[in-house]
Amino acid sequence: MFDIKDFTEITRNLTLLYVEDEESVRLTSRLRRIFKSVIVAENGLDGVRLFDEDQVDLVMTDYLMPELNGLEFITLIREKDPRVPIIMITGYVDTEFLIEAINLGVNQFITKPIIIQNLMKAVGIAIQGFVLDNLAEKSRQQELELLRYREKYHSTQQELAFMKELKIIRNDLNHIKLETNAGKTIWHSEICYVPLDILSGDSYSIREITEGKVIFFISDAMGKGLSASVTSILTTSFVNHLIDEAISTGDFDFKKFLKSYTSFIKKELLAEEIICAAFVYIDFQGELLEAAIFSMPPILVLKSDGQLLKIKSNNLPIMKYLDDTAVCSYDMSGFGKILIYSDGLNESPLAAAEAALYEDRIDEDFRRSSFKNGLYQRFTEQAATPEDDVTFIFIQRLDTNWHTLWEFTAPARLADIDAAASLLHHRLVDMGLDPGFIAHFLSSVTELMVNAYEHGILGINSATKQAMTSKGTYDDYLIEREKQVNGNIYVSLGRYTKDGKDFLTATVKDDGSGFNPAKISGINIDDHMFTGRGIKIAKTLSDCLLYNKQGNEVILIKEIPIIRKYSDTQVENNGN
Repeated sequence: MFDIKDFTEITRNLTLLYVEDEESVRLTSRLRRIFKSVIVAENGLDGVRLFDEDQVDLVMTDYLMPELNGLEFITLIREKDPRVPIIMITGYVDTEFLIEAINLGVNQFITKPIIIQNLMKAVGIAIQGFVLDNLAEKSRQQELELLRYREKYHSTQQELAFMKELKIIRNDLNHIKLETNAGKTIWHSEICYVPLDILSGDSYSIREITEGKVIFFISDAMGKGLSASVTSILTTSFVNHLIDEAISTGDFDFKKFLKSYTSFIKKELLAEEIICAAFVYIDFQGELLEAAIFSMPPILVLKSDGQLLKIKSNNLPIMKYLDDTAVCSYDMSGFGKILIYSDGLNESPLAAAEAALYEDRIDEDFRRSSFKNGLYQRFTEQAATPEDDVTFIFIQRLDTNWHTLWEFTAPARLADIDAAASLLHHRLVDMGLDPGFIAHFLSSVTELMVNAYEHGILGINSATKQAMTSKGTYDDYLIEREKQVNGNIYVSLGRYTKDGKDFLTATVKDDGSGFNPAKISGINIDDHMFTGRGIKIAKTLSDCLLYNKQGNEVILIKEIPIIRKYSDTQVENNGN
């Protein structure tokens, strides 16, 4: 015996279309206790209209009706929905009739006079498909939810692994200048690191062993995903470990360092696994470059005479059975800029050409680029979507014999900083510069002056600034704090020409104790925080931002439009 309780939990969520022309035989009230909704139609035409107007889950129809009989009605319904369950109520039973009804997709038949138990059993059987579909859909939803959970879990694990990789990477020269030739020459390096996936096969480190002696390292573990990332993390971690030991002992030999690294990593590699890498050791004071390149693209060097030198790979890729390591040396007294990169840069296909790679353009683009951002912009404008990690280190020499255009000394007072910003604005306007350029340049320099005032002279840390700003008491705190501290901020404006382009420089120096510029990349620049924004603005709006190692002097460099009027020899000083 079929029990209505077996499917009540399902039917109470369903809508029934009930087509019956004889009101005296309708079971509407009984059915409404079972179904969520019962829509009653008095004939077949009315039934088609109501089917179009509502979301119907089950159809129950009489056969003999005016306007349209049951089979004609069902024919129209099947044109609209081939899957909705249909129960036919009829006192007319004939073989041809049954065959036609079955071919139209009638799921169950009920004969008149209607016996409630038979009707309920027919309803139960008719909606079995609906129940199975619901179960299948529920199963699909559970599987999708499980997949989403797994994807979220794996994504979280990948992000944590990537954060670990970023933590292992070290850059001792982040936004720091190296001075040689009694301060007349500045060397600086910039890194571009654009992983293709969260887990990257590329990695790098820039480490200063002793004053002016630096190792630049890029590795490219062959393959993608977790395996390449693990090898990359392992490689960089051990490289930094060796360098940390050398720094602590004061004993470093480049060839011994390479031997220690390759001996270690060979034991950790799988039989078919290889690593491509470039190790470049530069003594900036002694102007000597040593390189061990393991199947990486050639290092590009642009000399001061315009000659392009390519330092090609001098070693096989690092593999389990690697033998000796070769090192080549170069006198870099005539070097102007250096590019070290992984093959994700030069092997990227060009967007506007077939079977052409960016290696066809990289030489010229390197010549024309004065800074890292310029090269990366040229790369993105020409290359298609990268198919590999893109990593490169851009190193260049800057001569500091630029023309000084304006100098100003401001006491560490907000009013004096505002006055300095106003004077700088007038100077930039007098130079005939583009208003947009002026706005960007002035905004950057002002932020650097305020940063020197707050953190350099007044010694306010980020936590204090955040707390005061949140309470709305920061301005009052500054006024009181500046009464207790003496110090000056020095600003100078300069201009120089490089690679056929004009650049404007602003140097901001303060009498404070400074900070560690290598930590700039770790500054919290979340939009909800009030700290770190000044440096972020200056970095974004300039071509280059360079601090001295003490962190109390910064040079901002930005390419300028053609200057219509100014005097190269004019120097202003307010005498403070």
